Amino acid sequence: MGLRFRKSISILPGVKLNLGTKGASVSVGKRGMHYTMHTSGRKTVSVGLPGTGLSYVKTLDSGKKSSKKSTKPLTGYRDGKSNASGANALTAQETAAAQEEVARYLEYVDNLKSLHKTCDTPVDWRAVCDGNLAAYGYEKLKDIAIHVLGGDVDAYYTAVERMQPYEDLRDFGSTFEFGTDASDFAEVQFGIMEEEVMPVIELSVTQTGKLSQKDLTKSKYYELLQDYVCSTCIRTARDTFALLPVNTVYVHAVKTEVNPATGLDEEETYVSVQFTRDWFEKVDFERIDPSQFMSLFECRMKFGKTTGFAPVIRLISGQ
Repeated sequence: MGLRFRKSISILPGVKLNLGTKGASVSVGKRGMHYTMHTSGRKTVSVGLPGTGLSYVKTLDSGKKSSKKSTKPLTGYRDGKSNASGANALTAQETAAAQEEVARYLEYVDNLKSLHKTCDTPVDWRAVCDGNLAAYGYEKLKDIAIHVLGGDVDAYYTAVERMQPYEDLRDFGSTFEFGTDASDFAEVQFGIMEEEVMPVIELSVTQTGKLSQKDLTKSKYYELLQDYVCSTCIRTARDTFALLPVNTVYVHAVKTEVNPATGLDEEETYVSVQFTRDWFEKVDFERIDPSQFMSLFECRMKFGKTTGFAPVIRLISGQ
């Protein structure tokens, strides 16, 4: 998994220069309407009515041509090939193996929906500054602690680079990108790994003890996809709040798709949410539904039970 850093610099009111590892872009406009020009040549017009859910996004040009990526799954639940025994009479050992396989499958599905239930240990920056957390492995933060407490944005970048807060999510989100240009908020983007992590089948054990599988229905598939993406968004925010003394975290879930009209790769935003620390400090994450939890915040997400995600206009951080 890669970790990228991006900085946004306000040049004039309503004008931002965005610096990232893939190039630079200039965004012009305010909340609800903005125009972005990227060094790759891609130009995007985004228009939305805040609070209504109505939005329009149009890409005028794109940069690089499409390149075929590997979609090798991390699990054995995507190829649709049956591992069930064809024997009519099953031994106790075969039945036990079938039950064990179903248990592994159910655990995997539950993990996709439960990423938000755990997070990194919160950093007490005052204690680090006073030298009281050496036993917890925070010695490498001591030299920047006073700067983080003072709201030094460059110290925020250093803390993220050293602690790698999103490292344990590498199997569920690709290329996390961190950015901020103010002391009170942070912004994190990650790539949705639908082809790599989402199962397309469900397993069960028949009354005779045989392992059975069938294709997931569209509604079950997309319901799980939504929970997985929302759970990853929440976990990303929790880890950011645990590391940095910010009050707001913007999380954007994106995916690179091929535009059939141009044959070019285009990065689309499917979820954009503004999380606030106050809610995160009083919620029982063990009991929440990750998709419903998103409704507590300003969130842009177009989702259909049988169609999945559709592109949305990204929230503009700091506005």
